Amino acid sequence: MKILFLPLFLMITLNAAGQNEAFDAYLKALDPDIIVSVTVLDKSGEVRYAKNEKLRVPSASVIKIPVLIELSQQVDEKRVKWKEKIKLHTEDRVGGSGDLQYEAAGKKFTIEELAVKMIAVSDNVATNLLIDRIGMENVNLGLENWGFDETRLNRKMMDFKAIQEGKQNYITSFEVSKMLWGLLTKRILKDQSSKKALEILLKCEDVTTIPRKIPKTVPVAHKSGTLDYVRGDAGIIFSREPVIVSVFVQNFESQEQAEKIIGELAEIAYQTYGK
Repeated sequence: MKILFLPLFLMITLNAAGQNEAFDAYLKALDPDIIVSVTVLDKSGEVRYAKNEKLRVPSASVIKIPVLIELSQQVDEKRVKWKEKIKLHTEDRVGGSGDLQYEAAGKKFTIEELAVKMIAVSDNVATNLLIDRIGMENVNLGLENWGFDETRLNRKMMDFKAIQEGKQNYITSFEVSKMLWGLLTKRILKDQSSKKALEILLKCEDVTTIPRKIPKTVPVAHKSGTLDYVRGDAGIIFSREPVIVSVFVQNFESQEQAEKIIGELAEIAYQTYGK
């Protein structure tokens, strides 16, 4: 039985007065063709800055955050165990990020190992194995129950047939920020599973986006994502005052440009609200 919580959108209010001039000035200086969706929350759930926050964008690998949350929820419900093992089959191999595609068929991995690989190196094989185990429909049911109306997992990773059929995974910066706030405040998962999910998000190895200009002594629990047409990241900056930041960039000239934008917006959030 899934635990139902008060939808998180009812717990978070958008504070227009909290919009900061530094964010506006930065975004105004960008090429007007670039589309940036950004949401910054403080630890109380108040929106400190938002721009295009309700814009529904292709999620890329940031969709792995709700996969991790649903997995952790099923651990809470004792439907899954972290030490449970899953066997890799030849047909499970897909390309893109991660090294499981090079492992021998028949090798077994624990659920925990797969979850860490999914976040740390964005392993697509690990992600698909977890989606098969917990059920795509359960990920979406969880999103619906938690009040996330726009975020949906509609296909597995590297499923080009599904892409050709028009199936895409979607997210908004506002909703993914709410998910992370829910983890931080233990409103989605039980205490131990919240801690576990955050520990796994702290293992993300991508330092080109949100962590880009954050001091290395400041932990960042996050998950980034990359497609040819969108670069995104969502995470919690564990500064003196925790700051939740999510940024998605579209219509960029290069991945490096998009990463720079994400990193610099995260730095503004850190300098303004984290210190």
